[in-house]
Amino acid sequence: MKIYLRFFPLLIASALVLATACSDDQGLEKYQQESETKWLGNDVDPNQTWMTGMPVYLNITAPAGSTITAQSIMNEKVIILGQKVTNGHEIMTIDMPQGIGNSFGVVCDEGKPQKRYTRIDLTGEQPQVTDVDFSNASYAVTTRTIAAQAATNQSLYGNSILADCGYFNFGSWAWNDLASALQESQNASSNYQALIDYEMLARGELVPGGEYQAQETIYLSFLYGFTGQYSSRTLGYYTHCGDYSDIVFHDIAETLTKDYLNGKAKVQYQLDGNTAKWYDANFDYRDADGLPSGTSTTSQTARQGDDCYNTLKVKEAYGDRVTSVRGLTFKLDIAKGQVYGFYLRSNDAITSDQVAILKELGIPEDKLPTKAANYSNANMNTTGKGKFRSAMAIYDNFTFMGLDDDISSGGDLDCNDVTFALSNVNGEKLIPKFTESTLSSKLNEKTLKEHPEYGGSSSSESGEGGESGESGSSTTLQSWTLGFEDSGKSTDFDFNDVVLQITPNTSTHTVSVVLMAAGGMKKAEVCYNDPTSGLVNLGEVHDLFGVSTTTMINTGVKMTKSGVLLSESLNWPDGYTMSANRHAFFIKVYNAEGTAVERTVYGDSVLEEDSTIPEAICVSGEWNWPQELTRLDDAYPIIGLWGRQFNDPEHWNWYSQPNSAKITKRP
Repeated sequence: MKIYLRFFPLLIASALVLATACSDDQGLEKYQQESETKWLGNDVDPNQTWMTGMPVYLNITAPAGSTITAQSIMNEKVIILGQKVTNGHEIMTIDMPQGIGNSFGVVCDEGKPQKRYTRIDLTGEQPQVTDVDFSNASYAVTTRTIAAQAATNQSLYGNSILADCGYFNFGSWAWNDLASALQESQNASSNYQALIDYEMLARGELVPGGEYQAQETIYLSFLYGFTGQYSSRTLGYYTHCGDYSDIVFHDIAETLTKDYLNGKAKVQYQLDGNTAKWYDANFDYRDADGLPSGTSTTSQTARQGDDCYNTLKVKEAYGDRVTSVRGLTFKLDIAKGQVYGFYLRSNDAITSDQVAILKELGIPEDKLPTKAANYSNANMNTTGKGKFRSAMAIYDNFTFMGLDDDISSGGDLDCNDVTFALSNVNGEKLIPKFTESTLSSKLNEKTLKEHPEYGGSSSSESGEGGESGESGSSTTLQSWTLGFEDSGKSTDFDFNDVVLQITPNTSTHTVSVVLMAAGGMKKAEVCYNDPTSGLVNLGEVHDLFGVSTTTMINTGVKMTKSGVLLSESLNWPDGYTMSANRHAFFIKVYNAEGTAVERTVYGDSVLEEDSTIPEAICVSGEWNWPQELTRLDDAYPIIGLWGRQFNDPEHWNWYSQPNSAKITKRP
């Protein structure tokens, strides 16, 4: 296979005209002559492997028996990059797709209610080696008890406060993510990551049998606050059956005037990896002198007590020195089928205009609250019907919920004066099931257009195989698309002669293979060098599609036949990666008579005549290959920039930027 890259200066000569040629056409002599002089390799990155992925080695330390999962950070769609059970110390090798983002997550599951996790930032190094130590206490979840008191108060804005259940620990990046999700002094209506008018439906906990339990457990953790208010504000949540006629208001905790609840700081942080000391961070803005004493922020020591920073100032002062953050956490049990939302109330009496708004929604007179409040449901707020005061953003490994504290006037509407992380019963980010009114709200229209997954229909408790349920996150295994050219230099460089979808499962140590396209006109067999069973012939591609050798399948505007599963039980040993082991997949190409093997093309092959020219390309995910007679650089115009600078993140996502008119689209 050969790529004619228009962005390679040394590869550009005269325009190539492919009149009626296909992979096996003999009218490409001029192109072959050009290739002798134009594919010199000078502009091809010497590290180029013609694969949109690179190996990352994780030096894992964790309690023996823990399941370690490396996964993408992609909102509702979680992609499993690798998984293994540790004996205490493991070297875990994963394929990291280029274009997946600047980071990925590593999750440690010890079989406890809360999982532990950390984020790994990509360095671009080849290969990247990173230590991950889950024995370090800074990653610990130090909950007092998971069976802490649930919401029992049924009063309307009563004075009772829920008993806290301890701290949930988050990585130091939590504040970084929040700064992106709910930016300071930025009106949340311009942030298309966040919903600003929302209620959720409790669907219950999904149990292994696929049924939902009678209630849904949500953990709410203090995380961030930056406010100029000094008056008391109390966070709460409300529940109702759907028409507000049975609404109940549950106070959770005072957010502003109290620095400590039950003797515990609402938010704490650690510095410089020192796991022996937690420092307290307030939500209020009463330390007018700003930074602690000292001449530079790099030499300052954090103070503990009422005069410490608010959370914003902690981040501003210490930056990357903050190595862990944890928030005081509350357990909310909500009955299955109940609609719920959040509020931030003051101690001031409710105004007549808010009373009128709430009555219009259907709240009976005897269930009206007595205090003024801001609600997650914008229709419950004052200063104009539909005025939002809250935002929810599902971002990275976190779901954030924030509220504005200014009840009487507009404020800056950044919705982060007090902000909380929401987790499910497993300690993972909560993926709510939003109500139909939330999904149809005009205030959410732009966000839902940018993030249609907020209205998705998959399960937050789905497993590694990508199974889905009623609502929540989807989990899939990382797959790869391997496209072959079957005729070396006598080719059209569309990489659709044989296309395979390959999905390793690092948990079961197997790999599945699906034949997606057959664009050649010669007999071609798919083979795999199974490390346990030896050579496995998976079949001839045209026979597998049930067509003659001269018929091409799935090389037009869209796929016309479904992919053919060749196997899902081939062996894929621990430590195998597509980066290093894709050569185990290869095709045998026969001569025109189909009587003898003419050539063998491996998954990492380059032309023998020129080691810079690939004959197979391996692309992350469910890639759309070029249509017949379409060169790869015509279908993906910026591939040349990637070929020249393999480690330049700017062009890692070339495969997601096609000329849509020149690719074969999947159904």
